[in-house]
Amino acid sequence: MEEQIQSFLEHLGSARKLSPNTLSAYRRDLAQLADFFERAGVEDLALVNHRTLRSFLANQQTRGYSRATIARRCACIRAFFSFLAESGRIPNDPSTSLSFTVKGRKLPRFLSEEEAAGMADEAGRHSTSSNRDKAIIELLYATGMRVGELCTLRTGDVDFTSGAVRVVGKGDRERVVLAGRPALRALRDYLSEERPALSRASGYDGDIVFLGSRGRPLDPRQARRVVHREASLLVSGEGVSPHTMRHTFATHLLSNGADLRSVQELLGHKNVATTQIYTHLTRGEIRKAYDESHPRA
Repeated sequence: MEEQIQSFLEHLGSARKLSPNTLSAYRRDLAQLADFFERAGVEDLALVNHRTLRSFLANQQTRGYSRATIARRCACIRAFFSFLAESGRIPNDPSTSLSFTVKGRKLPRFLSEEEAAGMADEAGRHSTSSNRDKAIIELLYATGMRVGELCTLRTGDVDFTSGAVRVVGKGDRERVVLAGRPALRALRDYLSEERPALSRASGYDGDIVFLGSRGRPLDPRQARRVVHREASLLVSGEGVSPHTMRHTFATHLLSNGADLRSVQELLGHKNVATTQIYTHLTRGEIRKAYDESHPRA
């Protein structure tokens, strides 16, 4: 099965241009399936049927995995067996009617406007890389970019005159996001005051914007640590991540009147349905606006 998994992942990487993080998640999910097949005595993928796959999903529930995790693995299995069938590796696809719904989808966490502003204002004050860390927090909140997009940002991607920032997202899709004056100011301070020294110390002559303490390009794990540390100063800062900043960005835009399609474009979502989850987060604000504005509310 390992050979088939590898072929599938290579196909996803070349044909669909999925990110390394996504491919790693697919590999982990299929490793769970391979382990289940081994324990169940399944040796030939051509003999797998719908009942076998349903048993795997039931086993995942028994082992205590969340419904969201199981739903993701269900989607992975369907993609895997579809690939096997379409490429002639198995005669039929046993996963065509396989499904697992996520009931009561958990809404993403976000910071209030006061919390986000306080975090941005205080960012970097307790760090040895104060300008860099402030620029990271300001840019994540201002643009809604993913942590992977932040870490691959290049110096030539930022237009300080217009505030436009070019990012490369999932599937190597490019888009332009916007950064406000506080984020641009923080980024300019970092690029002029801290980054040159970091670059010289390591001999790094590349154009990646954010560098670690050793002068090499910052990786997503290091960026998450920066966000966790800065968020720890908030009363409700436990568990805040770069993705929390992304959720916060989208929620605040919609709460203050931005239209859904614009937010979809800024977030880089292929489908507007993905963006619609944020409308649930803003209903309280909509109700408040209605109560305060309508003469017969």
